[in-house]
Amino acid sequence: MIQNIDLIDKKVPIRAVIASANNQMTIDSAKQALDKGLIVPMLVGNHDYIKNEADRIGWQIDDEMIIDTKNESESAYKSCQLAQNDQVSLIVKGHMHTDVLMGEYIKSKHSLRLKGKRLSHIWFMTFNDSEREPLVITDGALNIKPSLETKKAIIGNVINFIGKIESFDPKIAILSATEEILDQMESSLDAGKLVEWSKDSYPNHKIFGPLAFDNAISKEAALIKGTNNSVAGNANIIIVPNIETGNSLVKIMVNFMNATAGGFIVGGKVPVVITSRSDNVDSRLSSISNAILSIDK
Repeated sequence: MIQNIDLIDKKVPIRAVIASANNQMTIDSAKQALDKGLIVPMLVGNHDYIKNEADRIGWQIDDEMIIDTKNESESAYKSCQLAQNDQVSLIVKGHMHTDVLMGEYIKSKHSLRLKGKRLSHIWFMTFNDSEREPLVITDGALNIKPSLETKKAIIGNVINFIGKIESFDPKIAILSATEEILDQMESSLDAGKLVEWSKDSYPNHKIFGPLAFDNAISKEAALIKGTNNSVAGNANIIIVPNIETGNSLVKIMVNFMNATAGGFIVGGKVPVVITSRSDNVDSRLSSISNAILSIDK
């Protein structure tokens, strides 16, 4: 099931560019997203390869839907140009490295970064276990070691996105390896500062930290550790201290719990779908769906 697809019916289809559509999974996903009425795609990459793969799956694709490029760097440049010129409202990473695409995206000549905003990545996680509620993890794919100010932006970005899901009651945990504020543990110090900041910036939201992962999501662990507040044991949004933590959590859930990860970047002129090159079609379509939901209209 594609995540949150029922919430975006008034926004679709939107024009999207597939940056470096040079592998089978990318083209299959683009075709399915088209068939489901999510996007009208422009495919950037090797023209002959794209045409051959489209023919393989019976996709009668017009030449004007393809922009021929020689490599990843050119694909990233052409894709960002389309967004700059308002020809697309979404960029979807195909078979290319994230740093190549985002390195191009942030260049000032494209005007895709917004004044006063910071880019961050959001993962919306769903599970086959019907009793397990969705879990949001941010940021585990873009900001490597976010500063305190960047973490504030990350929290703001995720609150803005989750506000589009009326059934989602956000309980935000600031992750560390402890429930105590320790001078030698920077993530715990940041968590304490973020909680104090949130009292003025987001007084109506439940935000707490530092919390270790167990007593962030386990009521039993929170009870045993004596951590008593509305977030502990009930968290459904995890603000991670660094990219390694977020990336590892998500990939553990995908590989050991069969979770679906819908990942995308917000905070710029257009959202960017960033999936792992090994992600399956369900993850790619969920990422596109969530990214479309994030667009303000």
